[in-house]
Amino acid sequence: MFLIKIPRKLRAAEGLIEKWIANEAAPLRKGDVLFSFKTADEIVEIRSPQSATLLKIVAPAGSLAAAGQPVGILGRPGDDVEGVLRGLNSAQKPQPAPQAAPKEDSPAQEIKHPAQKEEKMTPQSKPTAPAGKVIPILMPQAGQTMEEGTLLSWKVQEGDCIEVGQVLFEIETDKATMEVEAVDAGRLSKIVVFEGQTVDVKVPVAYLAEDDAAVEAYLSALAVSGAASSAPQVAAQPAASESAFQKTQTAAGLSDSGRIKASPAARKIAAQRGIDLAAIPAGSGPGGRILSADVESVKAPAGTGGGIRRPLSKMRRAIAGNLLYSKQNVPHFYAKVTMDAQALFDAYKQTKEQFKCSVNDFVTRACAKAIRQYPAFRSRFQDKEIVEFAEVNIGIAVGTDEGLTVPVVLRADTLSLKDLAEKTRQLVAGAREGKLEGIGQGVFTITNLGMFGVEEFSAIINPPESAILAVGAIREGVKVENGQLKPTRLMTVTLSSDHRVIDGVLSAQFLQTLKELLENPASLLA
Repeated sequence: MFLIKIPRKLRAAEGLIEKWIANEAAPLRKGDVLFSFKTADEIVEIRSPQSATLLKIVAPAGSLAAAGQPVGILGRPGDDVEGVLRGLNSAQKPQPAPQAAPKEDSPAQEIKHPAQKEEKMTPQSKPTAPAGKVIPILMPQAGQTMEEGTLLSWKVQEGDCIEVGQVLFEIETDKATMEVEAVDAGRLSKIVVFEGQTVDVKVPVAYLAEDDAAVEAYLSALAVSGAASSAPQVAAQPAASESAFQKTQTAAGLSDSGRIKASPAARKIAAQRGIDLAAIPAGSGPGGRILSADVESVKAPAGTGGGIRRPLSKMRRAIAGNLLYSKQNVPHFYAKVTMDAQALFDAYKQTKEQFKCSVNDFVTRACAKAIRQYPAFRSRFQDKEIVEFAEVNIGIAVGTDEGLTVPVVLRADTLSLKDLAEKTRQLVAGAREGKLEGIGQGVFTITNLGMFGVEEFSAIINPPESAILAVGAIREGVKVENGQLKPTRLMTVTLSSDHRVIDGVLSAQFLQTLKELLENPASLLA
């Protein structure tokens, strides 16, 4: 049997059971709506975590319920419901000795049948620490400027067996939404960050373990040792009603990194209204965190000079921070080459009749071959060493209404031109819908303004990569051959390199190889 509990992931600590949708003795399928739950700022539907029968409604419609409170019982017809109810009643009375706290983060909690007897403890059988390895699943840092992420949805549930590479959850970063894959295999024992919550990067959102008790012991040990950084720092959610929740006015707080503590909703409203969070003297949330209600009470600053103020979006701030860091900290140097692009243009037109492709696909294919040949172009400067990567993962710069994004083609050197073109189309379409793939895995980026008629330009390196190639338009021109001018098509590419990793000679060699490949496109079709 399972207890249906009010999930702790809700924004409010308590609320009202508005209406039961399911009836007692009704068979349910996993995901069926059990009841609607109303808090001060939202109405949510609580769904069945498994296929079962609703044996008993413990808290009827109209009842107030707090997070973690049992409100119903799921199970099979014939299960001892009365025994469970007696257990719930006795649990509310003072106990002679404290028991280990049950896991209450999920809407349903498994309970033992009264017939299942516990093994009696004897002086010779003292409790020992639970065995088993506990592996934290962390909020990833997708990009150098990412400080926090919002967990949008879980793709797995507690108790599921996870495989390496399996999609675990979807997050929203400062630039896009992305799916996070498992880097370790095991059983998902406990989820500690739920949908809609925002946490700092590299903070645990769940734990893998074969034994649930091992996770509880692990978390208890962290709490005892004072390892606060291992506990999820979930951003506070705004309260919408003074009558529903008491507010205490405190001084505005700062995180350990000096960042102002504010809920995601508060940051969004402040950005829309052009309000500086630092100008708010106090926040009513825990630890002085600024909530949306605090921002709404502040008057937006008046515009000056008749201009229109448009606050930076989350993506624009990320782009600004990332590129500013690159220009200030990465020693750029530039090299360019102009090549005869007539054969490339002809090959592109001919190939396009067979399958969808672009000139940029040819360039990407050529870069993949050259990067495989020159390891420095798949290396990064990291602390006091250079890290060389085995895979040729190439980022493709994509312009959107919000700004520049860079989805990544993984293992580009292993793809044929046809497969590369198809994969690139998928990545570009996804990027324009706000979903990026391969964030943080790129070793080299290609940016192309040729379709806008730009003949040549220099690009800023996308950190922590070591190089970026700027591709200009294929244009009509002339070349000198045996002292005579001949009409042809020309294309100029400019390579920006990190001088800490790539020297000038190596940059010239890379461009020479790239030029040879693009002037002989038949090698790219093989």
